[in-house]
Amino acid sequence: MDAQAVVEQLKGILVERLKFEPARAASLTADSALPKGVEGSLGLDSLDFIEVSLGIEDQFGLVMDERDDLAPHFASLGTLAAYISARLGVE
Repeated sequence: MDAQAVVEQLKGILVERLKFEPARAASLTADSALPKGVEGSLGLDSLDFIEVSLGIEDQFGLVMDERDDLAPHFASLGTLAAYISARLGVE
């Protein structure tokens, strides 16, 4: 599974977990910024990130350890997909 396939699955998590409109999720790219406070971002807050983390755990079987600094990985869909791909051992 390449990073683009992971991005597509992340879009599904946004629809399922955060109730994004499917058309809105479909228009997102790997460059789409995630955190609130970043101009042009999706505006996700800490509770949204927890919900996305739970979706990642369900979808990919990865445990997201809150003791790690995950903020850099949640900068955009692309950085999150790269993190997931690295954790899965695929690139």
